[in-house]
Amino acid sequence: AASIFRDNSNLTYGDLGRINAEKIMNSSAAFAAPGNQTIDNLIHLKDGQIVGEWRDSTYGIGGGRIPYEVNTALVPAALRAIAALARAGFYPTHPDWNQTADTYAQVWEDYTLKFFEVNIPVAQAKNLLSSYVSNSGFNGSDQSNTLDSDIVFHAVALDGNNNLSQVQIMNTDDCFRHFLLNTTNQTQLTSFINSTANNVRRTFPAGLMTDISMLVANPAFGSSPVYAANWTTSAYHGTVVWSWPLAMMARGLELQLSRCGSSSSPDFCKDSTVLKNVKEAYKTLWDSIDANLAHLTTEVWSWTYSGGKFNYIDLGALPPPPGQNPTESDIVQLWSLTFL
Repeated sequence: AASIFRDNSNLTYGDLGRINAEKIMNSSAAFAAPGNQTIDNLIHLKDGQIVGEWRDSTYGIGGGRIPYEVNTALVPAALRAIAALARAGFYPTHPDWNQTADTYAQVWEDYTLKFFEVNIPVAQAKNLLSSYVSNSGFNGSDQSNTLDSDIVFHAVALDGNNNLSQVQIMNTDDCFRHFLLNTTNQTQLTSFINSTANNVRRTFPAGLMTDISMLVANPAFGSSPVYAANWTTSAYHGTVVWSWPLAMMARGLELQLSRCGSSSSPDFCKDSTVLKNVKEAYKTLWDSIDANLAHLTTEVWSWTYSGGKFNYIDLGALPPPPGQNPTESDIVQLWSLTFL
């Protein structure tokens, strides 16, 4: 019997699990219906709320109403889990879910990424990097000489503040999809994992990597001045490092690489250029993790730049942007301990 909340006193935990699954099935059904793969049918934040997923700060997703990782990873992963539980007999009142949930999941896996994809030609990307360095006051190299292909990433959200149809922040949230899903659209998977690898291995501001490890956000490729202004070294979800995305990205890339080596290997495993790129990113990420062992049980940390390198600084030591707090009250949380 459920015992935590009084309103649930007449329910079992099995009932609560079913109610939760029903909500997911109902909220994902519209997008999964034939011909219904539209932005309107994606999962939105609740009206009147500015947060609703892990980047739960004022500018975390730039006022976006449609979060990236929720739609492209958490929804299809939840649907895959419901299908597996249904096959194991957990939802006897919904015998069709063992197939329906998988069908829904396939649609969400295959058709959500395209709404968030950002593709910037090299020449334009170099101009944006130069502009970002000027506007942000970053005193290091713009790293434009390291760009060897177009910049591809997925917007952190859609329908943001300042009339941003896409909130074009390069980010780490690819890790949710790599960690939670084994997608089967080969062309999409090859492109997706390759773009992740490029962004992980490149040094900020051309990518996400720094001496103090992988940043959760990079605003350098947003064309509006609002990007450099709101995603900063002192913002809770700005150009800072969080410990658990490091673990999820490392494990996610490991899981994807583990699919290689069999007769059913994904196509990216057979593409020598892409496979080399993914392995390089994986090694680069682990090198940065090893170099920052002292900080891995910290929730989030930031940096200053001097002497040609990114130097660790506690986020709370920096003055937060207006209307924000630098850190939460208790940094000792389960997701601060993922490397244990």
